[in-house]
Amino acid sequence: MIELCDIKKKYRQRPALQGLRFKLNPGEIYGLLGPNGAGKTTTLKILAGLISTDGGDIIIDGQSYNWESTRLKRMISYVPDEAFLYDKLTGEEHMHFFADLYSIPARGRNKIIDYYFKYFEFESYRKELVESYSAGTRQKLIISQALMVEPRILLLDEPLVSIDPLVGRKFKVLLREMAKTGMITVFATHILSLAQEISSRIGIIINGKIVVEGSIKELINLSNQESLEDFYFETVMKHDNPG
Repeated sequence: MIELCDIKKKYRQRPALQGLRFKLNPGEIYGLLGPNGAGKTTTLKILAGLISTDGGDIIIDGQSYNWESTRLKRMISYVPDEAFLYDKLTGEEHMHFFADLYSIPARGRNKIIDYYFKYFEFESYRKELVESYSAGTRQKLIISQALMVEPRILLLDEPLVSIDPLVGRKFKVLLREMAKTGMITVFATHILSLAQEISSRIGIIINGKIVVEGSIKELINLSNQESLEDFYFETVMKHDNPG
């Protein structure tokens, strides 16, 4: 469903992506791991249509995709690591605003909004201004509106950093359920236990390239390591210090 072919991106003269390649199939939860500056966030922003590439192709459902592909962008939801919210809107107003952006019909919308406020346990905040929200409550709102539009592609950048463990567990359960419908999830994280728990496949990106990818079992079998954490650190050290 999604294929990235030789994607390149520079910021001024600094290369961020250097021939990035990977393919994603319906229902996959793809964990994107790598050190700071490896290209994880840049990859997600390109897929979200927020920035353009300097080369290469992205194919979604057999069609070429870029940051001007309005129709294809409606298939995608993005939860950034530092999301912008309108502080003078209430949580409920924010959900309606986001639904309008995706042309979600007004009829039946309230039922969906009710569900997410209850599921992620912040219903008591729905009438309060976003400016009063804690970091965790803001993250619940951002995740809720991203899921509410029923995307075919969900992009997550460190989604659970501010979330309490109970709600985080509920989020992971919901993510697996949505994967069964064919939704593709790509998430960048430094939390290796999260990646190991929910990923159907993992890609390790270093210096703007995927250096290795596969299921947890496949990756661990590539070495003598006993855990994803050990394999990850071995891989980063090897490629950051190739000599």
